[in-house]
Amino acid sequence: MPVTTGEDFRVDTGPDRALLAASVAFAAAAGLGSAVAIRDDLPGEPLGMTVPLSVPAGLAVGWGAAVAAPWPMPVAAVTAAAMAKRRRPSVRPGAVCAAIGLGGIVGTCIEPVTRRPRSWSVATRLAIGANLSASAALVAAGAWHGATARRPHPERAFG
Repeated sequence: MPVTTGEDFRVDTGPDRALLAASVAFAAAAGLGSAVAIRDDLPGEPLGMTVPLSVPAGLAVGWGAAVAAPWPMPVAAVTAAAMAKRRRPSVRPGAVCAAIGLGGIVGTCIEPVTRRPRSWSVATRLAIGANLSASAALVAAGAWHGATARRPHPERAFG
């Protein structure tokens, strides 16, 4: 029976894994926000712009809702983070995720419901907090990933 070392059970906690975790958290926050938006009937009205769609229809077509990012954003973040595990380090996945995270922060802040905290239900408060937190984590993980992608990685060397 072969002898194993502690290195055989190493947990990867590097920037690739952090990026994937942050993108999944962002997707979960978008899912929570979608459920809250449907329940509380909170349509997306960024900067006061409206579309003649119900909240579920707006979410389905990618418009988003007052407390939920449009579904293409979390899909793009998770896809970019999953692709970051390729052999050659690249700044691109981190940059994409950081930009999406910034978009999540800006998008949450430009919704009228965000500026009316007295109208928030407990669920709305939770959804806004989750969106802002997950978006900030995505920005941080994207920046960390981008910064480390420029350094040589011996474990990713071609051989």
